[in-house]
Amino acid sequence: MELTLWTYEGPPHVGAMRIAASMKGVHYVLHAPQGDTYADLLFTMIERRGKRPPVTYTTFQARDLGGDTAELVKRHIREAVERFKPDALLVGESCTAELIQDQPGALAGGMGFDLPIVSLELPAYSKKENWGASETLYQLVRGLLKNHGAAAEGHDPTRWKEAGRRPRVNLIGPSLLGFRCRDDVIEISRLLASHGIDVNTVVPLEATVADIMRLPEADLNVCLYAEIAESCCSWMERQFGIPFTRTMPIGVGATADFLAETHNLLGMEAPDAREGEQRSKLPWYSASVDSTYLTGK
Repeated sequence: MELTLWTYEGPPHVGAMRIAASMKGVHYVLHAPQGDTYADLLFTMIERRGKRPPVTYTTFQARDLGGDTAELVKRHIREAVERFKPDALLVGESCTAELIQDQPGALAGGMGFDLPIVSLELPAYSKKENWGASETLYQLVRGLLKNHGAAAEGHDPTRWKEAGRRPRVNLIGPSLLGFRCRDDVIEISRLLASHGIDVNTVVPLEATVADIMRLPEADLNVCLYAEIAESCCSWMERQFGIPFTRTMPIGVGATADFLAETHNLLGMEAPDAREGEQRSKLPWYSASVDSTYLTGK
């Protein structure tokens, strides 16, 4: 994180912001003091986005602590729902607000809104940003799909053969503030398509609530970034029986292993193990970087 984005890994509520900002129709109400709004800069300066992340801060100040901060939270939640009309609402608190113990998620749940509300409990003093992103994605997917009718014992990753269609996979994990996630999605989608595999949906990057509801329609989940997606993929495997890949396609060798694992899980014929070396320029480049030792690498 420090080397790729020139910033320290932040507290877990920044991870929650990454998930909310990556999606469409999701809003995040963050109970936080005025100083914690610095997180906006991560998206406007590092991601170079032309708009603020979909976050409403309660921005309480020192003088508010002598009054009823719970009413302050409820007012901001109500205003956020009325103004932004989200399809799903995330509610959480920053490290400073955690000490006040207003429980904003419980407050939002009791306000009678007709939309999914996901309460985030992110321990700010023991966890960090990637864990916060992983937990937020897991809680959001679980909250939206917990009443879905699909059963774990009924899933067969090779059912695409009987249905007379191409196999479908979900790409789980790419998000804003990740390292070249957009490029990864393009390359992996192109690679899978060349092997006759379609992408059902990508979550959370550019996903909607409707996209999350379509996750159980896939034959297989591709866990692109374990630090973000593994908890979510594990829950879907337990809940719906959808298997997921364990190999990260980073590098020529790992990408070949990833393709072999994907084909095996989907019941497809194994690909040529030499395909990566034949199609990619990376092996040649790696062998020729050091002109003194061109062989045996």
